[in-house]
Amino acid sequence: MSHVWTIGRTEIRRQWRKLRDNPMQLLAIVIAIGFFGLLSMAGIGLLYAFGAGVAAGEFGNPLEVARMGVVYVWVFITGLSGYQTYATGLDPDRSDGLLTTVSHRELIGGLVVGKLLLWGVPAFVLGGIGALVFAAGAGSIATAPLLLITICSIVTLGILSGFVLALAVKNSGVRSKLLTRLRTVFLALLGLLYFGTIFTQSVDSVLDPVVSVVVRTPLAWFGDLALLGLSTDASVFRALGAVGMGVIGVAIAPAVLGRLAKWFWYADPVRVDNHETNAEPTESGSSRLTSFLSQPVYGVARADWTRARRNPITLSFVLYPLMLLVMPITSTIQTGSVGGILPILVGVSGAWITGSLFTLNVLGNEGASLPVTVLGVSSGKTLVAGHVVAGVLVGVPVTIVTTAALGVMSPISLPLVGTYTLSTLALGLCAGPLASGIGTLFPRYEEVSVSRSQEAIIPSTIAFAVYSIALFLVAAPTLFAHTGLINDALADSLGVHPVVIGVLGAVLTALMAGCLGALSTFRSSRAVERFHFD
Repeated sequence: MSHVWTIGRTEIRRQWRKLRDNPMQLLAIVIAIGFFGLLSMAGIGLLYAFGAGVAAGEFGNPLEVARMGVVYVWVFITGLSGYQTYATGLDPDRSDGLLTTVSHRELIGGLVVGKLLLWGVPAFVLGGIGALVFAAGAGSIATAPLLLITICSIVTLGILSGFVLALAVKNSGVRSKLLTRLRTVFLALLGLLYFGTIFTQSVDSVLDPVVSVVVRTPLAWFGDLALLGLSTDASVFRALGAVGMGVIGVAIAPAVLGRLAKWFWYADPVRVDNHETNAEPTESGSSRLTSFLSQPVYGVARADWTRARRNPITLSFVLYPLMLLVMPITSTIQTGSVGGILPILVGVSGAWITGSLFTLNVLGNEGASLPVTVLGVSSGKTLVAGHVVAGVLVGVPVTIVTTAALGVMSPISLPLVGTYTLSTLALGLCAGPLASGIGTLFPRYEEVSVSRSQEAIIPSTIAFAVYSIALFLVAAPTLFAHTGLINDALADSLGVHPVVIGVLGAVLTALMAGCLGALSTFRSSRAVERFHFD
């Protein structure tokens, strides 16, 4: 047991040191704590109102409300604990050394104890305050200890359930070749489901099926325990059953978690041979691309695609441009119609992403193979062209098709849709060359933390910011020329047709993008050819 407590305390200290050494992550944690603090204050206020309402008989069925509240809290804690455990909670530092020193049961027990201490102490303090406030509202001090027991039990069971859920998912991943192959697809679908749920404001519709099932289980009996001190329909037998279920759950948790941890940590994970199945292109696909690309350029592009497929976290920074689309997509979903701003933002966001995919860190992208790459390419133009082609072939078709389709469905006239689509094409083709030179001015060669458990080489923050500003300056003429109010105002003041304004904006953007892209490509090519190792 001493090993369990030692591992738990060490895990808490390790997490604190990791946060202390990462100011940005520490700031994010402080913001999150502040957010949850506000939620806790609101929850405590609701507990007082609920207690006063129950005492005054304002609720027709307070027991049903209590049961639903218990289930929602358990679902929230289980989901949060499961996600955090899946992401970082099962990969302690020097895990191999720990597993040769202590048993897997002691290691998983220490991780659970650390999580219980980290979450349990604040939950106990806030739960105690909430219980006293609820008792004050209900006018019965006897309800305070019962509610505190309920809160602590739900938090404990939620944390344990999160560990079980995370270990079950981890075990499925290390044993199934299909799940290993499709892991990125599943994560992408899960992300789309999450953001789709938020955008459509349909969280209740997603949680209701889960809650409707759980509320029929003995877990909901904790609602009876919370209201047992009041004159409600709460059952003593159901309250005792809830306590018994909690005791049984805590008692069997070590055996269940120990077995799942053993399967996970001692498993021989399946391996997918990317070199044989995915890395090499088919003969027909290779011949189609090499018919209009030189072999060195095609080789660089193929290497980019292979690295992205094997380690998609290296492209996590391309999610930032998508933030532009949050509000217009939400508005489109809520209103059921495409506004005039959505196609405009989709076009510029697509070009923004296309340029940053593989060309914003031309030298740093190579990682450990940088010496071989620099010495092996025939010229800097070959390396830059390969990175540009890799982004263009992926981003431009998607951007053009999506922009044109949304433009047709929007109030924008068809001629203006055509001119903006053409300007988007020019911007997408030139965004990569534009980014390449900026990336060589502000390169990044070392790995940085991109999540709580992963590190990767990504473009520097300065390079991304400078590239973003440059791209929007280049795109400004076509953006202004195709925005409804500005287009109409310019057409009226100049006495020309609105399409003329769109054509002028598109041409100006294309000229600026072409000229700056050519200069930037020259800069990046020279940087590659003149690169030397210190």
